[in-house]
Amino acid sequence: MGNRRGQSVVLAYLAVVIFSVLGSSLLNHSLSTQRQSEIQRLHTEATYYAEGGLEDAISQFAQDIANFVIDPNIPTYPADGTMTTTFSSGAAASSLITQAELVPRAVVDPDGTTVFVKNYHVTTTATHHSNSTVQVRLHQIVERRMVYTFQHAVFYDNDLEWIPGPNMTLSGRVHSNNDIYLAAESTLTVDSEYLQSAGAIYNKRKDSSAMPPGNVSIKKLGLAQYANMAGLDSSSPTWPTDSQTRWLGTVKSDVHGVTKRAVPVVGSTAPGGFYDTNATVKIVNGTITDKNGNPLTVPAGTVTTSTTFYNNREGKYVKMTDIDLKKLAGYAAGDPPGSPSFPNHLPSNGLIYATRTDASGSQEPGIRLRNAAEIYRSGGLTVVSNTPMYVQGNYNTVNKKPVAVIADALNLLSNAWNDANSTVNNVNSGSPRTASSTTYNAAFIAGVDTTTPGKYNGGLENYPRLHERWTNQTLSIMGSFVSLWTPQVANGQWKYGQQGSNSQYTAPVRSWNYDTSFSTGVNMPPFTPYAVEMQKGAWWKE
Repeated sequence: MGNRRGQSVVLAYLAVVIFSVLGSSLLNHSLSTQRQSEIQRLHTEATYYAEGGLEDAISQFAQDIANFVIDPNIPTYPADGTMTTTFSSGAAASSLITQAELVPRAVVDPDGTTVFVKNYHVTTTATHHSNSTVQVRLHQIVERRMVYTFQHAVFYDNDLEWIPGPNMTLSGRVHSNNDIYLAAESTLTVDSEYLQSAGAIYNKRKDSSAMPPGNVSIKKLGLAQYANMAGLDSSSPTWPTDSQTRWLGTVKSDVHGVTKRAVPVVGSTAPGGFYDTNATVKIVNGTITDKNGNPLTVPAGTVTTSTTFYNNREGKYVKMTDIDLKKLAGYAAGDPPGSPSFPNHLPSNGLIYATRTDASGSQEPGIRLRNAAEIYRSGGLTVVSNTPMYVQGNYNTVNKKPVAVIADALNLLSNAWNDANSTVNNVNSGSPRTASSTTYNAAFIAGVDTTTPGKYNGGLENYPRLHERWTNQTLSIMGSFVSLWTPQVANGQWKYGQQGSNSQYTAPVRSWNYDTSFSTGVNMPPFTPYAVEMQKGAWWKE
């Protein structure tokens, strides 16, 4: 009896030991599984942080190139070490970008445009903020692709709307970093093998549901043939494939992999910004100096501030600085061709910066370029202002040079313009202000208003603001139309025709063409900004 009880005790003890060992093993296994699960979770989170840091580094690299912060062919970025991306959780990722090839290359896209490319290697490391032993390192090869903004006939950072009334044809690249809206009252012909949007492309108006009755005809890639949109746009479920079948690759949107290009911000035109600090001729409130602030000796009337006129769109008188570019080149009144009596003070590096800071609240500042049928500088000229700019009369039509105008907003005045015909009284009484045919050979960067429901911004066809009756007169432009910001100063709503007693303007015969001399990226206006794309290649994780 005693032996059986002893055996029972032993068996019970063994059972306790076995279950204890098994329980401990199971507990350890459970804890190990939990730890592995936790490490995996932290590793996944760290991967997300690394991916975010990688994207941030690539974006910042492109922005710094576009905004003139760094040399576009810099070997290492940042030059002084890694850049850090922080997250709201407290996590951080560090990135370094190094060149993957020593020499940049020029390649020619299918539409004939030269693109400047160079490969870079991006390395990003993220360490989890709650466990420093969890670290993820990612690698990405990117191809930095740069084209000058003026290598496009049209480049918009915001939505591009293009809805002309009369027939209109334009050749050259067309790109928007956002959506594109195309329609026509008659026929709009896009004579281009590059129509791309980083957003959607629509065959309709943006400001209303009304559909204009005309056709939008777009060139097929590689063929002398065109095809109408006829309602085929990004709203169609078959858009991704049908758009490629119809235009053979000319038309692409976000669903085809088109991404935003980095471009300069509006601050680059502000006093103290890139253009101001690099200009070798400056004109501030009518005073003209060199880069260091030394006064320049120029013919009488080179820079004047006494003229003004009423801008009906803005509802204000313009406090104007007039710049006579022929006189700035040394030609006093009466000087014969080739014999200026003053030194040529067109800038040595081709960049003029002009601004006004003394306009009252009832006035609007403005800079006007005059007497500039010929630009007397062989390397061309770029004039920049953070105010609205006005170009009066034929511009760069004799011995054409590469020139640009960069401004808050662009206003074009014809050869027939007379300030006396634009006072508040005669504008309100319907004064005719009849234009005459005028030609401008220049690339432009200017702000464009934002369309809201029922309020059209005027579209590309009204990119240059007009102030005369252009009916049956030809407005000829050979250049490029670039919009990188909304106007900060000239914010009056687009108006057309005769509205009540107010005389606005009427549309010209538009003879607008892309300047194909820009396509190779060689013959550019001074200080032309880039549009920068980062095209992703190989990717791997350590």
